[in-house]
Amino acid sequence: MGLSCGNPTAIASLKPGEVVLDLGAGGGFDCFIAGSKVGAGGRVIGVDMTPEMLSKARRNAVIYSEQTGLTNVEFRLGEIEHLPVADASVDVVISNCVLNLSPDKPAAWREIARVLKQGGRVAVSDLALLRPLPEALRSDLEALVGCVAGAVSVSEMRGLAESAGLVSIELRPKPEYVDALTDWNDPLYQRIMQALPAGTRPSDFVVSLDVTARKG
Repeated sequence: MGLSCGNPTAIASLKPGEVVLDLGAGGGFDCFIAGSKVGAGGRVIGVDMTPEMLSKARRNAVIYSEQTGLTNVEFRLGEIEHLPVADASVDVVISNCVLNLSPDKPAAWREIARVLKQGGRVAVSDLALLRPLPEALRSDLEALVGCVAGAVSVSEMRGLAESAGLVSIELRPKPEYVDALTDWNDPLYQRIMQALPAGTRPSDFVVSLDVTARKG
């Protein structure tokens, strides 16, 4: 259904009737949760750049409609740096472990601000760096937790949102997410633990981050 490093719909405080945009919707999991929260009077738009995932999401939407009676979720092909969404048309932008993958993060954040209505909200779960990764461990950590190659630092994440013109920015680290991914019996994890600086663990370098903000 898609990658996950948090639960953006839980921090979005979605209300009936709102228009929600999910960046990098994958198979649609977060879209369907959001759709149930905004109800028949609301709408959810999922954007994904992969045609295969878009096809999967649309198949899943049929099942969602059959189970809920709602037809309020749609999916569009597009990139998060060039969203196929009108200016000032969205109440809430959500995203789950996608923004770190963008090759042009400033553009992605500017697009978020563009499509939000005045006072609109952002609720993003993503991975961020607490400190630079040891070069010798970078590939192994990427293999373990995924989505790390393009992750920026926590302070850079705030800067990107501020530069896009967003306000009331809150960043909430969740180190327990990365800890929960690790398997003590996994040979990859054992290799990482042996190579890490003494007294450290993967979550000392990589953290799941909840980001909330609004368009002022």
